[in-house]
Amino acid sequence: MSRAPNPEHSVRYAWYVAGLLTLVQIVSYLDRFLPSLLVQPIKHALNLSDFQIGLLLGPAFIIFYVTLGLPLGWLADRINRRAILAVGIAIWCTMTAAGAVANSFLTLFLTRLGVGVGEACVAPVSISLISDYFTRERRAQAISLFMAGAFLGAGSTFLFFGPLVHYIQSWPAVTLPLLGQLQSWRLCFLIVGAPGLLLTVLMFTVREPRRQERVAIGSASNPDSSPSFADGVAYITRRWRAFGTLFIASACNLTMGALALWNIALFKRTWNWDVAEVGLAVGLILFTAGPAGTLLGVFITRRATAAGRLDATLRALFIGLVIGVPAYTVFPLMPSATLGLAALFCAHVGQAMATAAGPATLVRLAPGQIRAQATASYYLVISVIAQLIGPPVVGLITDGMGDPAALRYAVSIEAAAVGIPSIVLVLLGFAAYRRSVAELDAKIEKLSLTPALAGVGVAR
Repeated sequence: MSRAPNPEHSVRYAWYVAGLLTLVQIVSYLDRFLPSLLVQPIKHALNLSDFQIGLLLGPAFIIFYVTLGLPLGWLADRINRRAILAVGIAIWCTMTAAGAVANSFLTLFLTRLGVGVGEACVAPVSISLISDYFTRERRAQAISLFMAGAFLGAGSTFLFFGPLVHYIQSWPAVTLPLLGQLQSWRLCFLIVGAPGLLLTVLMFTVREPRRQERVAIGSASNPDSSPSFADGVAYITRRWRAFGTLFIASACNLTMGALALWNIALFKRTWNWDVAEVGLAVGLILFTAGPAGTLLGVFITRRATAAGRLDATLRALFIGLVIGVPAYTVFPLMPSATLGLAALFCAHVGQAMATAAGPATLVRLAPGQIRAQATASYYLVISVIAQLIGPPVVGLITDGMGDPAALRYAVSIEAAAVGIPSIVLVLLGFAAYRRSVAELDAKIEKLSLTPALAGVGVAR
C-alpha cells in the first residue's frame, strides 16, 4: 500500500544521502585494499615474513571489523547514526594515515586493526539510514547503489591507485613537519588516508531520518520502544529458515569473492601473467562488471516487485548465484587467459547482483528497530564463513595435490563444492522467506492503519 510522502526530506535529498554513503563505501574499500599494493616495499622496509604480510592483509583488518559490527549495529538502532558513521570514518582514515609512521610489524598491525574498527560501522549504519530514507519500492535501488561502491572501490584500487602507487614509489624520501623523513611507500598511506577525513565533515550534511517500519518486538510491547539485544537475536532465530536462506546465499557469494585473493598467483601459475597485467585486467573487470551486475539486479528486482512478488530481492540474489557459481567454477580451467577473463567477468556480474541484493533482501525481513543489528549479524556470519572456507581451503587442496600449478583445479573444485549445494538450499528456502516477509508486511500495514500509530508507517 502506498504511503504519504515523508515531510522530513525530499526524494532528491534522499538520493544525495545514498550517493554520499556510496562514496563512503568506495573510500572504505580504497583504504582496505591499499596494503595489497604495497606488499613488497612493506616487506622489505620492515623485514617481514610472508606470514606476517598475510596477517596484515587479512586478520589485522577482519578481527575487529566482524566482532565490533554487532555491538555497533545494536548501538545504531538506538542513537544518532550520522554521529556513529562520522566517528567511524575519522577513526579508519586516521589509522590508514598512521600507517605512514609505523616502524614495525606490531605498529602497522595495530593501524590495520584501527581501520577495521572504523569500517565496522559502515554497512550496518548506512543500510539502516538508506532504509529509512526510501520506501520499499525504491529501497532496493538505493541499497544496490551503495553496494556497488564495493566493486567501484576495489576496482579503483587496482585500476587507478595501482598506477598512482607505482608512481609515488619512484619519489625520493620526503621530510614533513612532525612526521620526519618518510619513504615513498609511507606517503601512500598518508595520501590515501588523510583526504578521507573530509567525509567526516560531509556526514554532518546528513539529517537523521525518522526510523520507519517499527513493530512490537519481544519485551518491547510499544513499536516506538527499543527492543533489547536478546529480543533482536530471538526475532532472527525464530525465523531461522528465512534468515538462514539469506545467510547461506550471501555466504556462498562472499566465499566466491574471497577466491579472488588467489587471482594473482593463479594467473601467474596458469598463464604466466605478471602482477601489473593481472592488476589492470582485474581492475577493469571489477570497475565494469560490478555496476553492470548491480544494474541487472535492480532491473530484475523492479520487474519482480511490479509483478507483486514478495521475494523480488531474493530472486535477484539467487539469479546472481546461478550466474556466478558456474562462471567461478570454469574460469580457472579456461585454455587461455583471455577466455579466463571473459568467464571472470561473468562471475563478477553474478557476484555483483548477489552482493547488491543481499542487504536489500535482509531489510525486507528485519523491522526498523533491529535493522542495523540484523545487518551486523548478517555481515558477521557471512564474513566468518567466507574467511574460514574461502582461500585457506584452496591452499589445502593445492598442497594436497602436490603441484603449485594445480591451483586452478583447487579454485574450481571449491567454487563448485560451495556453490552447487548453496544454490539448492536457497531454492528450498524461498517459501520460508516469503512467509516471513508477508508476516512483517502485515504487521507494518496494521500499524499504519492505526491512527495512534500512524507515525510508524513507511516514509515515501
